Order: sequence, then structure tokens, then C-alpha cells
Amino acid sequence: MNRRSLALAVASVFAVPLAALAEGGNVQIYSTINVDFEGVQTTGATAAGALLPGQLGATPTGVNSPSRSRVTSNSSNIGFRGSNDIGAGLSAIFQIESAIGVDNQATFSSNTASGSAVGGGFATRNTGVGLAGQFGRVFYGQWDTPYKVISGAVDPLYFTGIAYTGAIIGTPGFGIGPVTNGNVTLSADGKSYANAVNASFERRQGNSIQYWSPTFDGLKARVVYSANEGRSNSSSAVAQVNPAIWGFSAEYENGPAYVAWGYERHDDYFGLGAIAPAAQAVPVAALGGQPSASSRDTGNKFVGRYTAGNTQLGAIYERLKYDQTSSVAADTDFKSYARNAYAFTLVQKIGQGMLRALYGRAQDGSCALAGGGACSASGLGGKQVTLGYSYTLPGQTDLYGFYTRIANDAHATYQFANAAGIGATAGADNIGVGLGVRYTFDKTF
Repeated sequence: MNRRSLALAVASVFAVPLAALAEGGNVQIYSTINVDFEGVQTTGATAAGALLPGQLGATPTGVNSPSRSRVTSNSSNIGFRGSNDIGAGLSAIFQIESAIGVDNQATFSSNTASGSAVGGGFATRNTGVGLAGQFGRVFYGQWDTPYKVISGAVDPLYFTGIAYTGAIIGTPGFGIGPVTNGNVTLSADGKSYANAVNASFERRQGNSIQYWSPTFDGLKARVVYSANEGRSNSSSAVAQVNPAIWGFSAEYENGPAYVAWGYERHDDYFGLGAIAPAAQAVPVAALGGQPSASSRDTGNKFVGRYTAGNTQLGAIYERLKYDQTSSVAADTDFKSYARNAYAFTLVQKIGQGMLRALYGRAQDGSCALAGGGACSASGLGGKQVTLGYSYTLPGQTDLYGFYTRIANDAHATYQFANAAGIGATAGADNIGVGLGVRYTFDKTF
């Protein structure tokens, strides 16, 4: 089957009348199918024991995951995008992108606990509708945040899978991975918000509006606001919270050099509740009008890239900070945590192939208690080492292989990203090897 026949066949499966969509405009169908065969395991977990008072981190269990093999679909997708001239220098624009569960049967549903698609699903990925013109473009929908996107400028392994930068960058650790669409949800004990991905800064965020500027002399910007649909009702029986996300990125590219800055702020997402031990989480639930609770989590990220001939060098620096307050917090409750992380990347062209490498390090960070007592964030660091190689074949196809290792300090639980973890216990190293095939196609009608 040639690519045109394949495109038409897939479109019919999704019941998209291409001829009608294309009337008065252009419609493109595109896809990336990226699947690998992996061997994964964890080793070296910290021996079981209790956390000391004031220690932030996971309680050591000494449990490791034995080696296993698996087939993993890495952000495989199919999508439709298009535009239509509506006059006055404006175009209507749209994109509908869906996950493809190559490694299992598509269920057309989403896993809200992990924030990732289960198998596949219609319009579960970057999807939106809006307007474009000389002013840039503005659209509603669910989309990768500007803060997340700039990491892709230097990520050496397709910005997906268990070997990409999302294992260290965009996460505070604590077993927290990327999220496709998060909503704040109160835990059963009323001490924190249950959805751990509230603490993630590697987000495809729903209920959003984004603005992308045009490029001026190599400079462009993006802005996102995710609406406060979760704002609490005006009642003395519930804590008054107003959860929302906003952020932006600024990028500058001039010849071989590229630099970017991203900032993102999460108001009343209570990410610290997903980090602190449950008994020491600042309360959020209300009782008779109390408490008055609020949180502000912020991320700052700087990205740089330089290309010289067949060599591309990249760097990322990131600082995440989590702050949470409550009028009835105990002195021993955690009220803040901050950590820095960095990564260096290399992509070296060798004939028809690419050598791909990554080194990342998350530092311990610092914490504070509501009562100002002693607090420790020691043993919360982790590092990531990845080495891979890809070979490009005719027909937009890559064959690739890699080795990756995410090594945790004594209380840390960083793990494979891309919702492909095998569990992170304190101090354990996540180790993976893989062989994969990545195929892309696109066709404009």
C-alpha cells in the first residue's frame, strides 16, 4: 500500500471526510509511528527503613523490579491539521491529533491517574482550533505548554520514550512523570491533592488558550493560560481555591545558535502535596470554613543549542519551586521545596546515522517546614545517562538503539519518563536498553 492509499484508509477509519474538510483550504494528514523493543529493570534500591523526622523523600523499601522485556509505543500518533482563508488577512486553523496504541489494543479512553492515554484515543494529543494572521496565531484546546516545548530543541532522542530528558527535566522526582491533562483532585484524607501529576512541569495541558507570536528577526514568543475551571464554590464548607496555570516561552535563533527561556506558574495545584509524606502534607480540605489554603508552584528553564557542521550541542538548566500554605498547618508540615537540575546533550551526524547522547543531573534541593524547624532534602538527587544511535533509511524511517540509566540517590525516586516507568523505589536505578523503528509520513490534500 502506498502512502496516499494508507492516508486515505486511515482517514476513513476516523470518519474524516477529507474532501469536505479541504473545501476552501488545505488539510494535511500526518503520522509518527515510533515503537521499540526494550529490556528494563531496577536495581540498587535503598534498604528498607523509616525516614528520619523532617526528611523529605520516599520511605525506603529495598524493593527492585526484576528484568523484563516489553514493546513500547513512544508517542505514536496520527493527526489532521488545516487552515481556511476567511478574509481580512485571517485564516481559521485546526488540528486534531490522536494517540496510536501500537503496542496494545486502543481503548479510546484516558488514564486520569497517570495523565497518559491508554493504548490510543481520538483527539487525546495536541488538538485545538483558532485563528491565524499577521499577528501570529491564537487557539483553544489541549496542547504541550510552551515551557515543555523548548526542551525539544535539544532533546537527543526524539523527545519521547524512556531515554528522553523528561526523566530529569520537568519533574521533581518522587515518581512523577509527564502529564497530558491534569485536574486537581482532593485526596481521601483531606490532607493534599491526590493526583500526583499536579506537581509535573512536563505537561500537555487541557482547557487552555495559547498565543504564538510571529518571528521577528529570529525572536518569537508563546503564551499559555489554562482556565480555572476547578475554582471552588463560595461555601464555608470548602477551602477557597482557584487552580490555574499560566506560562510563556521566549526563543531566539540566529544561524547556528539557539537560546530560549520558559516560565510556568501553577496556582493552587498543590504540587507539594504530591511530594511530602502524607502525614506531613499541609492540609487543603476545609472543616467549618477552615482552612484558608493556597499554593504557588513555579518553573524556570533555560535552553541553549549550538550547531557546528555535523555536531549539535545542547544544554538545559531548570529550577522548580513548590510553596504551599494553610491557616491550620502543623509546625511539622512541609511548606516548600525547591530543586535545580541541568542536562547536556550531543547529536553527532556520522554518515547516514546519528550518535545521540545525554547527561542530566537533578540536585538535592532545599525544603522548609511550616513551623520553621529542621528539614532535610538530602539524598533527593538523581542523574540520567543515555547513549544511542540512529540510522536513517529511505522513506522517512529511522532504526535506532539506546542504553539509558537513571540513578537515584538514597531517598530519590526519579524514573523513566513518557508514562513508561516500571516503578520508582527509593535509591533504585532504572536501567533500559532498546531497539526501535520510527516511521513518519504526511500528505496534503
